[in-house]
Amino acid sequence: MANIDLVGLSNALTDITIHVSDSELRRIGIRKGSYHPLREINPEIFSEVLEQKEIKYCVAGSPANVILNASKLGLRTALFATIGVDNYGLNYLRTLNENKIIPFVYTKEGESGICYIMISPDGERTNTASLGVSSNFDFDFEKLKDCMFLHTSGYELATNPSKVMQAIEYAKKYNVKLSFDLADKTMVKRQRACIEDLLRDIDILFATEEEARELTGEAQFKSLELLSEICPVVALKRGRKGSVVKSGNEKYKIGCFPVNVKSTCGAGDAYASGFLFAHIRGFCVEECGYMGSYIASRVCGSDEPHL
Repeated sequence: MANIDLVGLSNALTDITIHVSDSELRRIGIRKGSYHPLREINPEIFSEVLEQKEIKYCVAGSPANVILNASKLGLRTALFATIGVDNYGLNYLRTLNENKIIPFVYTKEGESGICYIMISPDGERTNTASLGVSSNFDFDFEKLKDCMFLHTSGYELATNPSKVMQAIEYAKKYNVKLSFDLADKTMVKRQRACIEDLLRDIDILFATEEEARELTGEAQFKSLELLSEICPVVALKRGRKGSVVKSGNEKYKIGCFPVNVKSTCGAGDAYASGFLFAHIRGFCVEECGYMGSYIASRVCGSDEPHL
């Protein structure tokens, strides 16, 4: 039996969260609700906006959010991540230890990764990142032999595709199941060939409608049907419309739990963590979907990207 239920492979990022107006987003020059490379943003205007804001710091990274939630739910967890020799890195490692997450952490000279999260009045998030040393994935993937599930995302695939594919090869070698989140439409565009190559290795796939459409060229449920022909379990996230989960001939529409939305940052990661927790505990796919929806509602009702 595996000693670790779920291990993540993540860019180790500290979220720097600010609240912005729609007009400020337009002034910065980025489209609401998606990821934008920091190099594409006017640094002077961005700095001007930042100077006027109250800033909140939080340990994050998409798969790291999943692992933090899963650990709090009771799974035995670990995380592959690279931190710098600075306060962000020290706090990152301290947070993993405080949450009983086994730190498969590599420390490298340089700055730790940070991600700017901009929250709009409607709770929607827009983000940009400075990866620092977090993109260095010089990990000992032999440690996967003690794990049941590996979870990572399109962000990590775009950051270091060769190392992510290496991790997946090790996972296959040790019969570790793979959970993967497409992460963002932009990531699908950037890494389409890699994603198409690894689809048949994925046991559980998480995707938004927009991401699934970008990958398959089909809208809504047609994209779900196409992806489920390849991946054993697919969860199609639909925001306020809930989700649809499919496993073989089983397909279920999952509703949202009522919540006063404060921020959607981390909502998709929360959904994945609840789903994976239930799956690892042996629940049926419909119950996994509802557990994912419930944990997502908990995160949407808070100012944190995880529980």
